[in-house]
Amino acid sequence: MFERTIYFIRYFRNFFILSFLFLFGCSSDRQGDEIGALKNTSYPEIYEVRKNEIFVSSGVRGPEDKSVFPPRIATPWQKYSSGSSNRMAILVTDTTASWLGVAHGLKSIGVPFVITTDYRKALEHQVVMVYPVISGAALSPDALQALAAFPRNGGTLIGIQVLGALNEVFGFDEAIPSKQHFEINIKPDSFNILNKEFTDPKEMRISLGNKERFKETIGTYSYSKTQLPAIATYEDKSTAISQRFYESGKAYAFGFDIGFLILKAHNNRHEDFNRSPINDFEPTVDVILRLLKNIYLDSDRDATTVCTVPYNKSLSVCITHNINFRKALDEAVDFAREEKKLGIHSTYFIQTKYIRDRSASVFNTNEDFNKLRELFALGMDLQSNSVSGSPLFDQFEQGSGQEVYPDYRPYVMAWDKTYKGTVFGEMRVSRFIIDHFVPVNNSMCFRSSHLYTPFTYPQSLLATGYRFSSSVSANGSLTHLPFQMNYNREYDSEVEAFEFPMTDDDEIPPYTFDRAASAIRLAKKISRYGGCFIGQVHPNSIGLKVEKAFIAKMGDNAWYGTIRDFGLWWAARNEVTIDISKEGGRRVVIVNVPKRMEGLAIMLPIRSTPVSVEGGGKYSVDGKLIIFELAEGVIRIALDN
Repeated sequence: MFERTIYFIRYFRNFFILSFLFLFGCSSDRQGDEIGALKNTSYPEIYEVRKNEIFVSSGVRGPEDKSVFPPRIATPWQKYSSGSSNRMAILVTDTTASWLGVAHGLKSIGVPFVITTDYRKALEHQVVMVYPVISGAALSPDALQALAAFPRNGGTLIGIQVLGALNEVFGFDEAIPSKQHFEINIKPDSFNILNKEFTDPKEMRISLGNKERFKETIGTYSYSKTQLPAIATYEDKSTAISQRFYESGKAYAFGFDIGFLILKAHNNRHEDFNRSPINDFEPTVDVILRLLKNIYLDSDRDATTVCTVPYNKSLSVCITHNINFRKALDEAVDFAREEKKLGIHSTYFIQTKYIRDRSASVFNTNEDFNKLRELFALGMDLQSNSVSGSPLFDQFEQGSGQEVYPDYRPYVMAWDKTYKGTVFGEMRVSRFIIDHFVPVNNSMCFRSSHLYTPFTYPQSLLATGYRFSSSVSANGSLTHLPFQMNYNREYDSEVEAFEFPMTDDDEIPPYTFDRAASAIRLAKKISRYGGCFIGQVHPNSIGLKVEKAFIAKMGDNAWYGTIRDFGLWWAARNEVTIDISKEGGRRVVIVNVPKRMEGLAIMLPIRSTPVSVEGGGKYSVDGKLIIFELAEGVIRIALDN
């Protein structure tokens, strides 16, 4: 787990801890409050909120329901076992491994796949990944023999942790274990279609841990005496990803568990793999996924992918504002009017603070809630930023699930002390207040005030009526793509909730107009592969200048929308499947869209264009790209070859 004392001293040692750290946070998953330990302060055992410290709206009470966790059900690999041969096949050799990370990663990047434990079924596909290990203990002799022949017969074989039996097939001598590899270096090669797109230093050197703070990191293998130059090496120059070519087939060996790495990142359970807390480029997971996508596109003539941005724009942008102090609420409506002039619909995360504790309350009268109605009337999206804004949210007790306004009374005494706060209370009561005073709003997204989340957070979202979250930094998640969450932030049970990690946070000082330039630089890096940019902007004069400059520079290349809009789009995209069948001498792409969505973009197989499209309504075609204005149901696309 993270050692917070060292973490914050390193990044914020030039700031007065108690004043600035209360304003912002940059990670998640704390164990113990080391910040408070610095002060060694004693507090009363209990604290009762006084009558003059709370605003009670007469006649308002709720919510009436009880929040209960959904049952934890391990996600079976069979859920992902169907699909045609155009998909990448994942041959799982250990069903207790972190295959769910591979599944969520490939869905994020838009690569269709099937999972199987039958090597015969896997070898019906053109591209086969064997996960999490290839060895004589994990596979039968018949399976090993068939896999060995696969690249020689024109297939593409991706081996994860190749530990024996097929070393020669992948073109190396020996797999050497280590826990001392803290980085992976993608080799520059402008002629290799797999890695030529990686040109940024943070793409070319991805992090596997903090060598200054930890003696070991995750287990890896390096491959010795490779027949061809490596695609990637570790810092000691040993091979991390090998390659071997056959007459028409290929074999690639990854020396680390990609599923385990992805889940460590998505669950924020790594040990300082991120090189900065927020507001910087940290594409570790994205580089791995883009490599896999490039292998798939290069190897399968039927390769078809789902684009990551609505209408295949280069970047998804969600501009957000944290309304977590009184002045922010006072300035929000005028700010929203300016955004409306720009044609921007942004998300306002409302901290429904009705208690005057160590910081002033946000809401003091019923008239204050009129501002929420005005924001909504201006076309803005209202979501929750908790009740108390406590830095200790991740350490709160879970609560009864019956917390109601105004009986729920969390009191923040200091950075390291909050009374009577619960996870359920922060989430359910804040949602109730927003939706009570703006009845047509229907809050769907929660943001923790300090980007800390408890382990129960994913199922707490569902239990309290949310579907989306923006409560971790993109740097902490090691990705600039949204992703599906897992029960208890663990490894075996997915939930129907999605994280939209924050990219750029203006609550980290200093905040000046210069922040526009750094945000634009970061957005351009992410836009190279269709990532998402979730920005947090103060609703004040400087924030407006920064927002205007950002929009002017990114222009029409970016898609702009609210967290609600993007969340609904991403959730619908998550269920889209693509298969190819052969009918009457033609290839037919079958796209299944269970939920209606706008701007679905599909990249068709290379050197093909559609000759007919059935279903999907109005669409446009640009080469092998097809974009549907409104898609739902089954779409059939006949190709010209």
